Amino acid sequence: MNLLLPTSLGLALLGGASLLAKQPAPQNGVIQAPGGEATTAQIRSAFSRQGIRINLAEASGIRGNVLLAVKEARLHGLGNSKVDFALVEIAQDLGLEMGAGSNTVKNLRGAMADLMKAAPPDETRVPPPPMAWTRYFDETVNLWNQPTFLSLLAAKQFHPVKISWEDIGRTEGSVWGDRISDVGIWVRRDERDPASAQLALSVRRDSNFRDKVLMVPAEKIKVHLKQGNRTVERTLPERLKELGLASAHRDRNVIVSNQFAVVPVPARNMQGAWKPGTPPRAAFNFSIFPYGSTNFVITDVIEGSSDAIVGPGTHQMLYADIKGQKAPFTASRAEDRQDLLRLERELKAKGMDVDVQRYYLIQIPLKRNVSGLKTSNMGTPPLNRAFGQPVLSSVAGGVGAGPVPAPAAAPQAISKADSAKTPMQEMKAKEEAGFTKVAIGHGEAEGPYFVGSGFQGQRAEEPIRVTVVYFVTPTGPVTRKDMDAFTAAFKAWDGQAIWGGSFVTKESM
Repeated sequence: MNLLLPTSLGLALLGGASLLAKQPAPQNGVIQAPGGEATTAQIRSAFSRQGIRINLAEASGIRGNVLLAVKEARLHGLGNSKVDFALVEIAQDLGLEMGAGSNTVKNLRGAMADLMKAAPPDETRVPPPPMAWTRYFDETVNLWNQPTFLSLLAAKQFHPVKISWEDIGRTEGSVWGDRISDVGIWVRRDERDPASAQLALSVRRDSNFRDKVLMVPAEKIKVHLKQGNRTVERTLPERLKELGLASAHRDRNVIVSNQFAVVPVPARNMQGAWKPGTPPRAAFNFSIFPYGSTNFVITDVIEGSSDAIVGPGTHQMLYADIKGQKAPFTASRAEDRQDLLRLERELKAKGMDVDVQRYYLIQIPLKRNVSGLKTSNMGTPPLNRAFGQPVLSSVAGGVGAGPVPAPAAAPQAISKADSAKTPMQEMKAKEEAGFTKVAIGHGEAEGPYFVGSGFQGQRAEEPIRVTVVYFVTPTGPVTRKDMDAFTAAFKAWDGQAIWGGSFVTKESM
C-alpha cells in the first residue's frame, strides 16, 4: 500500500528539513531578556557565531527585523517566506553580499535558529503537554506506521494519506493538471502553539492516483449560515447566487470525495493545553494548496460556514470565522460536547442536514489572472514539522524525491509505573469499535478573519469539488467493525450520486 504525498509538499519538507539539518548548533546558549526578546548584544553574539561581524549600533538598527523574523519562524518555521523576506532586508541594511553563490541568507537563518533557542516571550510561553496526551497524540498521528491498522485498511482497499489530492482538473494517469489542490489536516499538540501542529491521517476510499469520486446533485450539499443566534440553511446553488459565484453551466452537479480523518482527541483523564473549564479538545486547521489556480473555499461545520479565497504560493490555513475573528477548529469526543449534540438534534428537528462530525470543504474555481482579487492569506502550516521527524527518501509512485512516513516517535523517559503500557493500550478494547465519533467546534480567537475580496462575478466555468470529511478518534485497538462503519458511510454517499468513478483512470466504481 502506497502512502503518497504530492510533489509540492514533499519538496517543501525536503528543503525545510535540509535547512534545519545544516544549521550549526550555537556555541553558547542565548539568554533571553526579561521581556522575552533578544537584546542587541545577544543579536550581535548570534551573528558573530555565523561569521557575521557587526557592532552594537548595527545590531540595534536591525533589531526590529530580527525580532520579527524570530517571531515568524516560531509561528511558521524557519523556511517560511516571511522569515526569508526579513532576512533579505537585514542583509540589505547591513550591506551584506547577496549575489549568486552567497551564503548570507543561509548564515542569517543560522543566527535566527540560535536566537530561537531561547524561550518565547513570557506572554506566549506555554508548558509542555502532559505525558499521557503527548504519547497518545504521537501514537494517533503515527497510525499509518501500524501494521495491524494498515492490514485492516488493505482488506477493504482503503488508502491512508496525510495529504489528499482534491482535484477539479487533472490529466489522465497523471499527478498534473490545470486545477490541482492539495489538502492537509494539521492538528496541534498544543492548542496555543500553531507551530506544534502535525499532519493527521485521512482514510480514503481509493488512492490519490486513482481518485475515485462521485457526481452528486449540487442541491444535496447544504451550507449553514449564522445569523445572530439563528442557523439558516442554504443549498449550495442558493449560496453561490448570494455570493455572486453562480455558474450558468456547472452548478447542476458537484464532484464529491469522502474520507475519514483520524485525529488525536484527548480523553477526560488527560490534561493538556486547552482552556481550563472546557472539555478536552484538540485544535486543528485544514490547509489547502491550489498550485497555480485560485479558488473560493467554503467550509461548513455544525456551528456554521466560513469563506476564504486561496491562491497559488504555498499551503494556506483555513480557520473558522467567528464574528470577524479567526479561530482554529477544535475536535472533542462527541460525548464531551453535549451542547453540540443538542444543537444537532435541534437543527435536524427543523429539517436541516447537519452532522457534528462532518466537515465540508467546498472548492469553487475562480477565473485566472483576475485583477484586484485579494486572497485570504491567514497563515501557513509548519511544513517542516509535518511528520515530527520526517524520513527523507524517494516517494513511491514516481512523483519525485520527498519524505516517506516517519517512524513512531521515540519513547520518552517515563516512570516504572507508567512504562508497562502506552495510553492507547490502557484503553479498554471494544470489538464494537476502536474509533469514536468526534464533534467539531472552534477554539479561541487568534486575530482578524479576512475572507478576501474582488471575487464577485469571477467564477470559472468549471466544476465544484466538495470534500466530505468525517472525524473520528481512537479509543482502543482499531477493529474490522471500524472498517465496516467506514464502508457504510461511503455507501451512504453512493446513494446520493448520479455517477461514481475515476476521472483520472477512466474507471467506474
